This record gives sequence, structure tokens and C-alpha cells, in this order.
Amino acid sequence: MTPARYVLRSLLHYRYAYLGALAGAILGATVLLGALFAGDSVSASLRQIGGKRIGRATHVMAAGDRFFRQSFADEFAAAAQVRTAPVMYARGTATHPGTQAAINQVQLVGVTEAFWKFAPTPASVPLDAATSSVAINDTLARRLNVAVGDALVVRLQKPGILAGNAPVAGAEATLQSIRCTVAAIVGDASFGRFGLEATQIPPPSVFLPIELLQENLGRAGRANLLLIDAAGSVPDLGGALASSVQLADYGLTLKWLEQASVFELTSDRIFIDREISAAVSAALPRSQPVVSYLVNEFRAGDRTTPYSIATATTPEAAPFLPRDLGAREIVLNQWLAEDLQAAAGTDVQLTFFQTGPAGTLVEQNASFRVRSVVPLEGLAADGAWMPAFPGISDAKDQNDWDPGLPLDLKKIRTKDENYWDDHRGAPKAFLSAAAGAEIWATRWGSATALRIPFDRAQESELTTTIARALRPEMNQLVVRDLRTTAGDAAKSPVDFGGLFIGMSFFLIAAALGLVAMLFQFALLQRAREDALLGAVGLPAGKVLRWR
Repeated sequence: MTPARYVLRSLLHYRYAYLGALAGAILGATVLLGALFAGDSVSASLRQIGGKRIGRATHVMAAGDRFFRQSFADEFAAAAQVRTAPVMYARGTATHPGTQAAINQVQLVGVTEAFWKFAPTPASVPLDAATSSVAINDTLARRLNVAVGDALVVRLQKPGILAGNAPVAGAEATLQSIRCTVAAIVGDASFGRFGLEATQIPPPSVFLPIELLQENLGRAGRANLLLIDAAGSVPDLGGALASSVQLADYGLTLKWLEQASVFELTSDRIFIDREISAAVSAALPRSQPVVSYLVNEFRAGDRTTPYSIATATTPEAAPFLPRDLGAREIVLNQWLAEDLQAAAGTDVQLTFFQTGPAGTLVEQNASFRVRSVVPLEGLAADGAWMPAFPGISDAKDQNDWDPGLPLDLKKIRTKDENYWDDHRGAPKAFLSAAAGAEIWATRWGSATALRIPFDRAQESELTTTIARALRPEMNQLVVRDLRTTAGDAAKSPVDFGGLFIGMSFFLIAAALGLVAMLFQFALLQRAREDALLGAVGLPAGKVLRWR
């Protein structure tokens, strides 16, 4: 009998014993594979959640508290040959007016029809700004017990010009309420799980027409989020971004000042960012910084003048200033000089708000000596020196000022009102640019404008020069790889396969022990046969190999 024939006949003869060992081996493998499958199932679920959260978007450009033109989305899409969807993103609260149930930290997503094309399963959700119809996701519908056709009240903070406690940024954020009608409830497949935060819990979301959210945030035609679908291509997104961005996307405005015969570059955030200001100044060395500020009080001796605008700039921008105006010298206009009964050589103290520790507003003082007095005429009487201070520039009367500062408007006199009526924001005093940078610089910037002497007929060339000097990231316009980020977020630092194997350790050990015992029992049944084979002269090594 050959060894192969012996093995086969032995398997057949002891088939029940070996079937028991095989069943034990299958049981042990099942326990082990079950632990591995459970870990892989968790990882797959995380990847699936990440995919539903970002839909078909591969990249995103989030501007944070900055805003860019909504039309930028189409221009960028054409330049990069990708699909885009502009989004206005904010947070607020949602209340069911019937039950008064409310949820905080609700995602408010202002969308266009293009947004729904980015859903895992592209859909069409008709929303109407005129009727304030909105869509909500399953999470919000379940937590508020809201159905299609129900009313919903959305509340959000309308932010000020600047985030934080800026000294001249306008009134604080105000609460806006929007009464809506629920037109649709969207599930995960229709982008109901949309979100940029890496979380496994779907956030409660309200999807509004982008025009409705823009109106309530006071940002018409703007967006702060751009979804990009670059699947199937490798576009130069950085190059397309640089070629599509315009001054308005940086929050900048370039306008011609007729009286000064110069161009003026201003920011919708009042202060021009330091990085932007430095880049423009490097590209256009003849540009001159201007910082205009609200002075709470001018004081000379026992005489005071309340709530006035003062400007710090260079003699190149204001030719009526002395060329050698010192950092501790001030030039008064004739109206203020008469009101304070001040002349050249008089000491004048300025009181103004500045940002103190922990972002609090504190009053500070600075003393200057009057260098000269200028007539209230020509460029010295130009109201264009003052930027568009919210709550001030649009006030008809000075008593109507609402700059979001603790002002005592009872101090305003009739003569102050008459000055405002006649000259609006024309500065009552001028300082050197060095003095302005020293006392009025903020963390948001140290210039409220840049005045650029340039031929008016070459405005297009000037705009191009400024745009080339700037980089999109100066206004937080950076394209990020959203799909890679979502994939990395789905990769848990915990190895779930190893975790479940560890949790199933004793079961696995018991299964392996069972397999070993069953095989051992099978061998014990053949102990007498082994003794017989050894007695007839077969070497023990050969018998062991057969077993």
C-alpha cells in the first residue's frame, strides 16, 4: 500500500472524527473573520458617512468671515473647466412656532439650484425666496417634529463689519428673524447630511434660497463658500483662482476722487489688511496711506469739542499739510481752532476708543501741539477723507449716530449738528501718517484707505496692477482638497479590526483550543493503529508524516 492510498483510506475510515475537526476549524475561522468584518464594517460606514457629507464635491473654498462675489463661481468654473456651486453659510437657531420647540447651532445654508447637483444622488429641490420656502434635513425634522407645509422661524445674527470688538466697526451683530415655510425634507442621499465638519452625527440644517440669506445678512450678491467638482480631471485650480479673482473678491473698492484728483482704494471692512496694504504699496510706491478715526473729544484747556473725525496722512496726499509735520504735531481746521480757541503752539488732547486687553474697548488719550490752522475749504473740507463708517456715514443727523460704541450723544451741540449738516465727515484735524499708525493702528489694519495718484484714463491698468500685487489667500480665498480631507477624517486613529480582535480574544482563543482538542481526539482514536504500524517495522517519523 502506498502512503497516498493509506492516507485517503484513513480519511474515509475516520471521516466522522475529521469532519468534527473540520467543523471546529470552521467555527474558529468564523469567530476570527467576524471580528475582522466588524472592524472593516465600521471603517466602511465612516467612509460612507464622509461621502454623504461632501457629496460630489472634490474641493472647497471657504472664506470664513470674508465674502466674495457670487458671480465669481461661474467665472472660476469657466477658467478651471469644473462645476461649482456658490453657498452662503451661517449658523442660527430654528424654532417650531406651533410647539415652541427650538434647536441651537443649526446650519443655515443659502443655496442655488447648482447646490443640489452636488448631492450623492443629484436632486432638484425648488426653493423660492419670495415665499420664504426652505428645505430642512431629516435630523431637524425629527427633532422639531416638523412636516412639509409647516412654518419654521429661523433666527441668526447679522454680523458687524468686523468680527470682534473693533473701535469703529459699526453696531454689534443684530438678531434677524425669518419666518419660513418648509417646502421639502431632504435625506442623506439628497445632501441632507451636508457639512464641512468631520462628524458622524448629521447636523440639523436649513437650506434657504441664497438670496434670502444674503438679504438678512446684508451681503447682497455675495457668498462665503464655494463647492467644486473637479472629478475626472486635473485642473489647475490655483491658476484658475488667481485669474478669476477681482478686487471685489478681496472686499476692495477702487474709486476716483474728483476733488483730490486721485484714486482711492478702500475696504468694506473699514481697515485695509496689513498684508494687502503692504503689497499694494510695494507695487505702487506713490500710494499714500490714510487713516480716519472717530475722536471722542478734542480738549484744549477747559474747552472741548465732542465726537469728530480726524485724519492721519502724508503731505503728498494732503498738500495743505506742512512737509515736516512732526509725529507729535497736529493741524486743526479753522472751525475746530475757533471752537477750542486754539492757535499754533496750543496743546490739544485727543480722546478715542482703542481695543484693550481681551478685546475690550478702552478710552485712550494722546497729546499733540498745534502746528498750524487751515481754512475749511478745498481738500481740507472734503468729506471723502472719512470712510463709510457704519452707523455714522449714513446718519442724517449727528444725534442719529449708531456706531456700536458707548457714546454720550447728549454732548452734541447745535454747532456740531450744523457742522455735520454742512460738511459731513470732513476731518476737523489732521495728523502725520506716523502719528496715526502709532495711536490708531488696530489688529485689523492701520489704514482706512490708500490714495494713489494715477491717470484717470488708465483706471483699467491700475486695477490690473493692484490685482497682480495681491494673492487670493490674503482674503482667505484658498482651495482645499475636500475629498482627501474627508477620506482622512474617515481613517480613525483606532484600528477597528485589531480592536474587535482584541475584544474577541477569549472567544478566538476558545475556538482555537476547541480545534486543537478535536484534532487531538481524532489522533487518540488511532493510537492502537500507530502502535501496530510501529510493531511491523514502520519508522516513527514516517507515521508522524502520514498523520
